[in-house]
Amino acid sequence: MRPLPALLAVAAAGTLAATLVSGPASAATTTLQPAKLPRGADVAIPHLEGKTIVDGTVRIRIKAPTLRLLGTSGTSYVVGTADRQGAHGQFFRVAPDGTRTRLGRANVYLTELSGDGQNLVSTRIRSRRTDVTVWSATTGATVASRTFKGYSSALDAKGDEVLVGGEHKTWLWTTSTDSVAVVARNAGYAADLSADLFAAYTGDPYRNGCTVVRKVSTGQQVWKSCKERVAEFNADGTRMATIDLLSDGIGPGYVAVRDTAGHRLGAYTVNRGWFGSIDFETTTALLLETNGARKAATVRCTDTGCERASDLEATVHPRTAS
Repeated sequence: MRPLPALLAVAAAGTLAATLVSGPASAATTTLQPAKLPRGADVAIPHLEGKTIVDGTVRIRIKAPTLRLLGTSGTSYVVGTADRQGAHGQFFRVAPDGTRTRLGRANVYLTELSGDGQNLVSTRIRSRRTDVTVWSATTGATVASRTFKGYSSALDAKGDEVLVGGEHKTWLWTTSTDSVAVVARNAGYAADLSADLFAAYTGDPYRNGCTVVRKVSTGQQVWKSCKERVAEFNADGTRMATIDLLSDGIGPGYVAVRDTAGHRLGAYTVNRGWFGSIDFETTTALLLETNGARKAATVRCTDTGCERASDLEATVHPRTAS
């Protein structure tokens, strides 16, 4: 977590009871056991299965020690590759027939594809400053670059707009005019410009800081919680997936689905395990990479229940020091 001012935590602690929002009849929590769930349809969105891009009938094998699928750009896929330590990152545009176009070099964990698939946005952290660079997801040409003070990260991009979260502020950078506007005096950490939403911390979560969800366009607060934080927004901004505020380590053991007013629509835990990736497949279907005690699978949960969206595999437990 980023170090945030302890001062903000004081007010948050005194209003804890009033900040948590829940519906009048919050959905019950479901414990997921992959081996006991029925098999449903395969995952419908482009995704990775090991080192293979899978999208319907498309199968593209990418040889790389570390591989990230950032999303789609037109009919092509944008991927990042790196060595086993995550260094020496490179990005490629991959056509459905497997043809690759090299886009450039950047940190694979500090680079994201814009929501419209037009650009890549990468950050490079240096001594008390962060360089944010926007480059074309088609040609790799640099579109714009700007330096922000302190530790910052690009949260999302769309068209000529980039939302940047800093240690104490969240900015909207318009690249066509190179202008920057302060969206909030809080540290933004997740966003979806297409949905007009972003999430920020009111202070250090380890010192009573809470999370708030606001409209990018107006700054209006739509939800606040001192127990959970946002992991993902859905495509139309009507729902979000949330996890425990202080969740850390290999992955959360609890995920909730809420509308953006905070009403809980569903909640999931995993029996003696953890969740990996969390993605919305549709506006109402949530995909959970579910690692149980022995078996793992991608699980699809909707308002009517959960099913497996992949075959069962043996759970790979992380190595622990002896």
